[in-house]
Amino acid sequence: MPIRIFLIDKDEMSAAVKALELAGYDIIKAVNVTQGLKKLCEVRPDLVILGNALPQSDGGELVWRIRQASYLPIVVIGSKEKETESLEQGADAYVTKPPNMSELVARVRALLRRKMKQE
Repeated sequence: MPIRIFLIDKDEMSAAVKALELAGYDIIKAVNVTQGLKKLCEVRPDLVILGNALPQSDGGELVWRIRQASYLPIVVIGSKEKETESLEQGADAYVTKPPNMSELVARVRALLRRKMKQE
C-alpha cells in the first residue's frame, strides 16, 4: 500500500508535490483548514504537511486540532520567524519557505521511518 502524504496549503506547492511524488509518495491535497479537517479522517494519511500561512486559521491551531485526532507526523512549511512557534505547538519538523526539495523529502523519510518503527 503506497504511503499517503496529506498536504494542506492555500498554495499549490507544485514543486513540493512533484518532489514527493518522484520519491514514491501519494499526495492528497486540501487548500484550506475546513477542507483539510474534513478530508483528514477520510484519507487516513501517513504524514501531514502544512503551509504556515493558511486562510481561516493559523497553522498552530491546525497542528493542535490534528494532534487531538491523531499522532500523525506533521511537517510545517513556513517563514523562518514561525519555526520555533510551530515546533512548540506540536509540529515534528519545520522547513522554511521556499522549501529545499531534497531537505523536505529527507525530513519526510526520517519521520516516516520513526513512525513505522513505532507501529
